[in-house]
Amino acid sequence: MFIWIILVLLIPLIAFFFIFAYLAKKDYIQRKVRSFARAFFDFRTLQRQAKEGDIGAQFNMGVIHEKGKNVPKNFKEAAHWYRKAAERGDASAQVNLGVLYAYGRGVPIDLQEAARWFQKASTLGNADAQCNLGLAYEQGEGLPQDFERALIWFQKAAKQGHAEAQHSLGLAYAKGQGTVPNLLEAARCFRKAAKQGHAAAQDSLGLAYAKAEGLPQSHKKAVYWFRKAAKQGHAAAQNNLGVAYAKGEGVPQQLPRAYAWFVHAANGGNREAIAAKQLLEPQLTHMQHKEAMALLKKRLTSLKTVKKQNKPPL
Repeated sequence: MFIWIILVLLIPLIAFFFIFAYLAKKDYIQRKVRSFARAFFDFRTLQRQAKEGDIGAQFNMGVIHEKGKNVPKNFKEAAHWYRKAAERGDASAQVNLGVLYAYGRGVPIDLQEAARWFQKASTLGNADAQCNLGLAYEQGEGLPQDFERALIWFQKAAKQGHAEAQHSLGLAYAKGQGTVPNLLEAARCFRKAAKQGHAAAQDSLGLAYAKAEGLPQSHKKAVYWFRKAAKQGHAAAQNNLGVAYAKGEGVPQQLPRAYAWFVHAANGGNREAIAAKQLLEPQLTHMQHKEAMALLKKRLTSLKTVKKQNKPPL
């Protein structure tokens, strides 16, 4: 009798669960269908507006095809729409078209053509273009190498808060490219970009603290910035953090942690880390190696996937 009572109570509950699951799945499918239909009609509307000459729609059509938003990626089509908007003076389209030429996506690689579009967008005040143009001058790609002009464009973009330009400007001050060396100004630039989450700038700021270049030496602060960059997957910062743990600078000496960071950096292609890993491995005891592997496994699940920080293409 007791079993029958339990069954009588359970059967409605089980039935309710299956009905709820079916309706939830049905609602999910309906939402997906509505979302697809909305995206399809939005795309058709945008396409019509672009064909009618709407600059914003032309730019957005370029973005949709470049990123593959609700359509297959098509760099050739992206270049087509970017060009239409770029030729009518849209700075963002000019930058994106320049990037396609720099990478040879949908168009042949042409660094001179890339630089030409960056120049056009730079005169309109676009910070991405100004940073890209600075890099073109710095590296002599598409333009004659000119550190002074590179510095000017980095400064213009940096004033607009462009993190990559701030970091590049800091490197120029540190190396004395286009200006006299100024480690204090370099550190200031690194800090501005680092606070925006720019991994390479965080690593550079950490090095400035570690080497007392433009800042009072502080291994503890160096480790703080190395760690921030390392958690973003920056291989050089991972190596620098490994060095800090190996030497006990800014943190207690912990060889298993040092080894784990060296492995991360080595997997990212950092040559210094590859050498350090090979040098440190024979020095670890069996227990230390086991601890390092456990740390490595844990960290692999927590580290962010390496993300390029809106880096200019050149």
